[in-house]
Amino acid sequence: MAELTVLFDGSCTLCRGSAARVNRFDKAQRIEFLDLHDPAAQQRFPQVDREEAMRRMQAVDLNGRVFSGSDAWARIGLLLPGWNLIAWILLVPGIRWVAGKIYAWIARNRYRWNRTECEDGTCRLHVGKRTPSHN
Repeated sequence: MAELTVLFDGSCTLCRGSAARVNRFDKAQRIEFLDLHDPAAQQRFPQVDREEAMRRMQAVDLNGRVFSGSDAWARIGLLLPGWNLIAWILLVPGIRWVAGKIYAWIARNRYRWNRTECEDGTCRLHVGKRTPSHN
């Protein structure tokens, strides 16, 4: 069983690419990625708010604690070899606040990039939507 399950937007090419990169580093398979749109996500993790998860990636540890956005990235980093320093830096007060703002900006704009990947129109559902950033 994975130590951390990350619920991510599987419709997002940036998100899928990030998950693939992490998986290449995660030789011990300590992290599981689960597409937020998979019905199993809500069944397995009812404590995760789907709307919030669409705004910010969610990571759930073995104790059921939920981490969001850049905090989720910090938790991922703590489990990957060679990523500990980056993870700890993300958790430093001040840097944590800035990392949260940067993460929120990237998350809000993720559908604007790689438009050729979204020729079927699915990305347009999210572009232009204004969601409040929480962090």
